Order: sequence, then structure tokens, then C-alpha cells
Amino acid sequence: MQKLIPAVDRVLKIIELLASEQGELSFTQLSSSLNIPKPSLSRLLSNLQQRGYVSHNPVTRKYQLTLKLLTLGDRLLDRLDLREKARASMQKLMEKSKETVELAILDDKEIVYIDKHESYESIRLVAHIGSRYSTLHPTAVGKVFLAYMSEEDFEYIIRERGLKQFTQNTITDAEKLKEELKEIRANGYAFDDQEVRLGVRRIAAPIFDHSKKIAGVIGIAGPTFRMRRGRKEELGRIVKRAAGEVSNKLGWERLENKT
Repeated sequence: MQKLIPAVDRVLKIIELLASEQGELSFTQLSSSLNIPKPSLSRLLSNLQQRGYVSHNPVTRKYQLTLKLLTLGDRLLDRLDLREKARASMQKLMEKSKETVELAILDDKEIVYIDKHESYESIRLVAHIGSRYSTLHPTAVGKVFLAYMSEEDFEYIIRERGLKQFTQNTITDAEKLKEELKEIRANGYAFDDQEVRLGVRRIAAPIFDHSKKIAGVIGIAGPTFRMRRGRKEELGRIVKRAAGEVSNKLGWERLENKT
């Protein structure tokens, strides 16, 4: 078994102890229960307060957990809920397109694939659940996330990660990428024309939740000999339709339906 990092272990012990109590705990109670040196305990509690996980009552001089952990738990449940709500639409999309269907979320500004429905075709794209990618600009899935994120987050990603070229089709100019992101928002789906891997095309569309925020991205990936350029609009429509079905299950409603 790998050795635990003392500071991390102590933080988790503080959180677990506070979570096990109905009310608040004093510094003395925490110190005696956890056997953490007082200077270290004071420093860790201060850090947890600054990050919003623990609050300190100035009247009772006791500590308790905030609702931030509940928020994090809800986000995890939402993501698991997304997989459940997307499965039927993913299966239908795979059958209609004959291509591998991928479901992804954005975690810490990185793409994480959380589900897949692989094509029945002998030559197909193989997806791996749990795969994580920090590069967003060359893929259809990544471009959807870029299209709907804030300007501040977009600029941060471009500044910190750059626009690496993977093939001759990869967009490496920020202004050209911004123009494509405008088209994605207008069309409702993104197209990756061998921009990260030659011989492979992808089409992806955003999934929105009840608050109209992007909850994930659904897309298809396949070989260029089946996903021909001439099929872009046809495949774009069925991917967008699948994304809309999942969005509706998450409580999203088209503006034009509110009449």
C-alpha cells in the first residue's frame, strides 16, 4: 500500500470527523480526537475556511462543515445522472449513424469521456471510458466545450495550452478558431475533419441542463470513408437531435417551445 501524504490525510480526517458530528466541534475537541499537533491543526482549519469547506462560529468558537461538499456531491450525481439519461439516445444515435458514439464532460477544463456505444461495424473507432484530454481545439467534442465556455476560460486555455498542430487540418490560429466557434454556436454542432488524427472525422453537439448550462457533449466518431464530407449536415442533424433529447431529459427547453 502506498504511504499516505500526512497533510492530505489530516485534512481528510478533519472533514470526516466534522461530517460525523450533528453539531459543531471546538478546536480542543478536534485536537484531542484527531491527535494532530495544534499548530498544524490551526493551519489546516484556516486553509479549509479559506477554501469554503469549513466555517467558524465566532460566538461558540466552534467549527462545522459548509454545504460546499454537498455541492460537489451533487455535481458528481449530476454527471452520473447524465450517463443514465443519455444511454437510450446514444444507442439510437449509434444505430442511425452506424458510428461509435461518445459522451463527454469537462472536468477542470479537460475532456473526460464518461460513456460510449461502439459501432457494430468491423472497422470502427474504439472509445475508452475514463480517457482524459487537456487539448480541446482539434476535436469536435473539445470545440463544442470551447464554443460555450466564457471568454475568460477560452483565453486561459489558449494562453496556457496553445494550439498544437496534430495534422495539416488542425486549426492553429486563434482568430480562425474563434470564427469556427461562432459557426458551432449557430449550427448547434461541431465538425472535426481529420484535425487530430488522419482518417478520422467526428461530429459533436452540446447537451444543456435545466439552467441552460452545458452539461456535456455527445458525438460520433468514424472513418472518413463512411463519414464523408457530403454527409456532414445529415449527420450533424441526427447528432444535434440526440443532444436535444438528452437535454430535454435534463430539464432544458428550447426557447421556441415556450409559446
